[in-house]
Amino acid sequence: MIIEPLVIVSSAGLLLGLGPFLVLLGASRRAVRMGDALAVLDGRDPQQAPAQADLVHDADSALERLGAGAYTRLRIPLGERTTRLLGLHDRSIGDFVAEKIVLALAGLGAPVLVMALSALMGAPLPAPTGGLSVVAAAAGWCWPDVALRRGAERARFAADEALLTLFDLVLLERMSNRSGAQALEAAAAVSDAPVFRRVRGVLAQAGLEQRTPWSGLRSLADELRLPALTDLADIMQLDDQGASLTEPLAARVEELRDAHLTAERAAAQEVSERMTIWMALPVMVFGLAFIAPPLLRLAGLA
Repeated sequence: MIIEPLVIVSSAGLLLGLGPFLVLLGASRRAVRMGDALAVLDGRDPQQAPAQADLVHDADSALERLGAGAYTRLRIPLGERTTRLLGLHDRSIGDFVAEKIVLALAGLGAPVLVMALSALMGAPLPAPTGGLSVVAAAAGWCWPDVALRRGAERARFAADEALLTLFDLVLLERMSNRSGAQALEAAAAVSDAPVFRRVRGVLAQAGLEQRTPWSGLRSLADELRLPALTDLADIMQLDDQGASLTEPLAARVEELRDAHLTAERAAAQEVSERMTIWMALPVMVFGLAFIAPPLLRLAGLA
């Protein structure tokens, strides 16, 4: 068989070494985050400390805890755009990093596994070099970033739709003689969309801290880059001054609906233009197929 023992031994040793290391990494004590420490000094629950992206959503998930531990201890850089997209998708940093680790390990062991299976089936393949495993591991590590960015436009569109729905619901709740905070809380409890969940988290944190949620909503709007959410906070804050909210909310809902419809029309027009190009290509090919022979005969080339 065309199998280099050194490659198999080194790859197996690398896999066996990484496994216990990652297990110990996930089981070891977590480093204290600065946000948690400041929350304790401020008399707040560390789990309710504000953060740009949550480390863990499901505390019972071993993979998510492993990813969070790797992120904090290895100081894995993610970037502002990545954390913002994770917030729009309502994904935790631990879940994202765990996916990167799993795919990197899968890419690292895939060439050796394919070679071993082919050898067992009696059709051995040439032994892969260490560089192939490294390239596959790098591709697996980078793939979650690529997938996250490919879904950025879809997530942004879904967030805009969720905000438009939230404005409508707040307006309906306000028209039923509820206060601004009560209307916003009731509207945010209607859906489990990521934006609704993040708004509920801000409202819950504000309730624990016995303060108004408007500054938290503005911070969330800056984090997710949703200016309409800042407008919502500004309008709802007028309730503290005794001003009417119905007319400003209705006007902002109308503006958001018009902007959303304009964006949908532009997207539909772009899709139609792309379809027109692909529909015109076969016509051009068939046209050339019919015109080319007479032209060649006239030119004396056929």
